[in-house]
Amino acid sequence: MTAAILRVAVFAPLVLASLFSQPALAASGFHAAWVDQSPWPTLRPGGTVSYTIHYRNTGTETWQRGVAGRQVNLGVSGDSTAAADAGLAVGWPSANRVATTSEATVAPNTIATFTFTLRAPATTGTYRLGLHPVLEGVQHLEDEGVFVVVVSDAGFHSAWVSQSPYPTLQPGQVSAPLAIVFRNAGSQTWTKGVLGLEARLGINQDDAQWAALGVNWMSANRVAAQTEASVPPGANGTFTFQVRAPQTAGTYSLHLRPVIDGTAWMEDQGVFLTITVPLPAGAVPRLVATVVRSGLAIPWDLAFAPDGRMFVTERVGNILIYASAAPNATQLANVFPVPNINASGESGLMSIELDPGFATNNLLYVCVSVNDGGQWLNQVLRYRVNGNAPVFDGYVIRFGMRANSNHDGCRIRFGPDGKLWVTMGDAGDTANGQNPNVLNGKVLRVNGDGTIPADNPIMAGVSARTAVYTMGNRNPQGLTFEPGTGRVIEVEHGDDTHDEINILRAGANYGYPVCRGPCGDPRFVDPAWSSGNVTLATSGGDFARGAQWGAYDGSLFVATLKQSDLRRFTFAGPIATQRDIFFDGTYGRMRTARQGPDGSLYITTSNGSGDWVIRITPTQ
Repeated sequence: MTAAILRVAVFAPLVLASLFSQPALAASGFHAAWVDQSPWPTLRPGGTVSYTIHYRNTGTETWQRGVAGRQVNLGVSGDSTAAADAGLAVGWPSANRVATTSEATVAPNTIATFTFTLRAPATTGTYRLGLHPVLEGVQHLEDEGVFVVVVSDAGFHSAWVSQSPYPTLQPGQVSAPLAIVFRNAGSQTWTKGVLGLEARLGINQDDAQWAALGVNWMSANRVAAQTEASVPPGANGTFTFQVRAPQTAGTYSLHLRPVIDGTAWMEDQGVFLTITVPLPAGAVPRLVATVVRSGLAIPWDLAFAPDGRMFVTERVGNILIYASAAPNATQLANVFPVPNINASGESGLMSIELDPGFATNNLLYVCVSVNDGGQWLNQVLRYRVNGNAPVFDGYVIRFGMRANSNHDGCRIRFGPDGKLWVTMGDAGDTANGQNPNVLNGKVLRVNGDGTIPADNPIMAGVSARTAVYTMGNRNPQGLTFEPGTGRVIEVEHGDDTHDEINILRAGANYGYPVCRGPCGDPRFVDPAWSSGNVTLATSGGDFARGAQWGAYDGSLFVATLKQSDLRRFTFAGPIATQRDIFFDGTYGRMRTARQGPDGSLYITTSNGSGDWVIRITPTQ
């Protein structure tokens, strides 16, 4: 969001002397009730507006303008002068009295008019002014919490539209021209070459450390100005620039943000340019961990918007929205959008996924445990994100998935086929895995609106297609898709043996609870990998993709809870092989591993409190 200072200033009751004597002794017969008021104004800094509030005289005495003990004025709550000090007052009778009645007399049960002028402060932001009528020298009348909210807004706003693909460059190489497009979402035209009106693309927080990457930038922290001569409201502005790759292999992220210099930073939506400098072919990377967020409570999953915002679920029910995945990036929201949530044990708000078309449709999906109709259920819900506020849009899967404090599963991901895949644990009932008529103990596949895809399998024992894609799955918490092949890879907990990595096939049965691990039974599909006679509590997993990963490019990384580490696997046909163990015990229980738009892996921990989101970056 914009750098405008959010001054929801509940102006503190600084009871200061005013031009009027303070109300003292009570007088019977003087009462007031709010009737209506003008719409709250939005003004450019320094702009003024005439504002009116109406009150009804609900007492038995007549109000008389200019008569001591009978004149009713409209005062600032608490007799505060802070509003006047901030610059809102224009022609008020005093610093804490905004107006007296327009009418000479206001008889009982008639309406009084208070009209006054407000000025938007020079510092942009939102200002709240509390008001109520007062019988001067006698008493304050009823304070019904009447407010005027004044927004001081320069009219410069932007919304990310698109940008060039992230470049992969050799050390020292200069990129081709890169473009980022923003829509003018404000009320003022951007005008090239005019200070205070020209839109520029700056490095967030004026960070000049990336100046060495600049190729003909405007300055160390301004990469470009708008290309167009003018960008009126609703039109798109284009910012074109070049960068030079650092000499050291790795992933480098520039946090960019439009600005009207001398006036206002525009919305910070976490827009990033990520430069990848690959390792030499076949080189083994060194993995560097950076704590991105700390102090969380079981952050179950995360997802990234095209504009760089990071969405994180906490199992208790929160969706945390950050401007980016940069360490200590601005938190834009902490919302609890799901009613009737029942978070107990392994259940609660779990996985989160953004629609492939999120940049235009703003659709967000969650898998969550709720009380619904007297049942404890897991549900897949769809929301439409309005700014940073998820608004309920509909049920994707409402009924059929039983919730439980154990074996809840509940990872959701869109596949390259455009379908929404859902893992569902057996909810502590081992019989569910082999019952084709229930949704627990399965991997499900649906369209984004919850309808059943026409190419879903018809499972043995049922007469029609359902959401079920595979069965015989115990507690699957990992789901991802192999780059290049698109194969569906599922990761699940075993009980006291045989955690598994499975390659999913339509209609296949993976054996649980009849078969654990590789059984060689033709009724069931053997896992690509099994932990054998121990359990690691394997959870989320994702593939590392990109030249920056060197010899690890294409490897599957799996987070483990019980063993508290990150493990690397490679695939050869139907077989997955464990290769390496990283960060053993360093961060405790690891829940999710997901590749971010910058090519790094992002890990969430599940220790109960003081949890982290951790970025894993390959380097030399």
